[in-house]
Amino acid sequence: MTDTMTSENNENASHFLIIRVTLGREMQVMERLESQLSRVPGVYTIIKPYSLKGYIVVETDSYESVSQLIYNIKHIRGIIKKELTVEEALKTIEKKKQNIEINIGDVVKILSGPFKGETATVKSVNKDKGEITVMFLESAVPINVNIKISDVSTIKSEGESK
Repeated sequence: MTDTMTSENNENASHFLIIRVTLGREMQVMERLESQLSRVPGVYTIIKPYSLKGYIVVETDSYESVSQLIYNIKHIRGIIKKELTVEEALKTIEKKKQNIEINIGDVVKILSGPFKGETATVKSVNKDKGEITVMFLESAVPINVNIKISDVSTIKSEGESK
């Protein structure tokens, strides 16, 4: 039992604990944890927070249940001793609306994915899906590719003077 969970709190309330995982392996770990849920009593919810990369939040009735759940699962780095409140746990799962400042004609640099480091011109913007269609500048053949807005940064806006 940890210091944050007293025996009187442990009986009635659920607790939100944070599991630290290898960055980028959150979904793999979640799938493995979900497959183990049936053998571990006392674990209610497994959440992959939008606001925390490299972490998974677990709703449970005890620290021991989480320890038992994560036993021998690859890419797990440990359990953080600090417990989240219900309000903090809810904040982590809320997806924040992005303020989209990319327009057609802007020159962008790709920050991640297979085209990382490439520069491209924006051909269309889909604000609902959070995607843009770009055409690469140094490409021998003009190719249009859909990319998430969060994976690019604006180098030059269409509105700037040349």
